[in-house]
Amino acid sequence: MVNQKSKFLYLYAFALFILSALYGLLMRWNFAFPTKFIPYQNLLQSHSHVAFLGWGYLVVIGAILFYFVSDAAKQHKVYKATLGILLVVIPLMLISFPLGGYKVFSIVLLAVFGLTSYVLSFRILKDVQGNNTSAKLIKYGIYYYLLSSLATWFLAFVIVTQGKTDLYYNTVYFYLHFLYNGFFVFALFGLLFKIFETQQIIISEKLQKRFFLYLNIACVPAYALSVLWSTDVLLFNVIGFVSSVLQFISLVFLLKILQQAFLQINWSFISKLLLKFAVISYSIKIISQILSAFPYIVEKSLALKPFFIIGYLHLFTLGFLSVLLFLILDQMDKINLQKPTSKVGILLFLSGVFITEALLFLQGFLFLIQFNALKNYSLILLIFSFLIVIGLMVVYVNQFSKKMNTH
Repeated sequence: MVNQKSKFLYLYAFALFILSALYGLLMRWNFAFPTKFIPYQNLLQSHSHVAFLGWGYLVVIGAILFYFVSDAAKQHKVYKATLGILLVVIPLMLISFPLGGYKVFSIVLLAVFGLTSYVLSFRILKDVQGNNTSAKLIKYGIYYYLLSSLATWFLAFVIVTQGKTDLYYNTVYFYLHFLYNGFFVFALFGLLFKIFETQQIIISEKLQKRFFLYLNIACVPAYALSVLWSTDVLLFNVIGFVSSVLQFISLVFLLKILQQAFLQINWSFISKLLLKFAVISYSIKIISQILSAFPYIVEKSLALKPFFIIGYLHLFTLGFLSVLLFLILDQMDKINLQKPTSKVGILLFLSGVFITEALLFLQGFLFLIQFNALKNYSLILLIFSFLIVIGLMVVYVNQFSKKMNTH
């Protein structure tokens, strides 16, 4: 029964991911064929909240329970109650944001989500087993989640007292920084290391500790990179640069860890491809953070926000977060990516992510060097965005076909 329920949780989260992707497609449609009927800003709020919370958060929490919480502890009614509330609250955001934007109903939903996630977080911190690096990564991921969530309460105060000032945007970036670089990065690598552990893949504990140490030291000061757009105080650039270099050092240790793992893993072609794709996306993210510490890049990135900043956000959420989530779900046997049609779906998805990212960064770069921009850019971007959604749908529908291969 628990197994069926847990599979339901992941397929439910996957469905929310597809709906969020459809909203993204609608927004790209609006750029190619502008219409007054599409409430762009409201759709954007719904698209991002459901992608982070409905897909990213739910799957990560489910995987943490799967790997780090004992079967006995999992039976606690807190888990049933909190997950039940989240499964109702998140899909309502698909309706509340497009209809009313960031107004009362949406704010109430976010508040309910926030309070429920606190109860869930503290329970998980109590129940997480082990004290090795993978367990520490999970615990610190949750600490950073709790830290990021403080911004959501402060945001309401800022909106009421000041409106959309620099403080408002820096509060949003505080939330995103500690959600992305804190919760998701720490939890995903914690889960990946745990998968290696359960499959008896031997990784140097020393390397894992160093990876964790540098990643952890860098996390808080790296927030300086998020405020550079609003200040020209050079100290913030220096802090941002130093922390991004520390992140780069942690990346070097991560690559050494993965080098050890690759010699031992007995995975399918598609599983290995997912891991490589996620690691390359993560590496590009780290390098772009180093570059973003320089005033010239900050200035140009702001001017070219639709390309560089959107490209960076999608590099993280699609290229790294979602790809790694698919790998984790496959290793947990919660979704099956080994059937031929599933493989086609994944390849369509990865192709769509790769091409749309290349288009975003290429167009931004062409503007940067004041070169001729790509013609029909919005239309080309829309066409290749369809690959992402079609790929996701193929994988999803395939989960319900009668013959489920085991692997």
